[in-house]
Amino acid sequence: MNEIEIVKVLLAEKKMSHAVLAEKMGMKTPTGVSNRFQGRGMTVEVLVEMLNSMDCELVIRNKVGGKESYVVANENRKEGKR
Repeated sequence: MNEIEIVKVLLAEKKMSHAVLAEKMGMKTPTGVSNRFQGRGMTVEVLVEMLNSMDCELVIRNKVGGKESYVVANENRKEGKR
């Protein structure tokens, strides 16, 4: 599953529309969200921003061994600017 499919699944699970996600991300229209789904993929920054807006997070862990995991955060995000 790629990042776009994951975001779409999360939107469906949370019963959240593109309009609601766009509002939470500070976008003026839902088209901004729809445009992110076009093309081959999205940046990690955009993915993390979308996940944060859906009260989710991106966790990275080693596939083999190791107990550490890391949460990718977009703490420098400026609210309400699109």
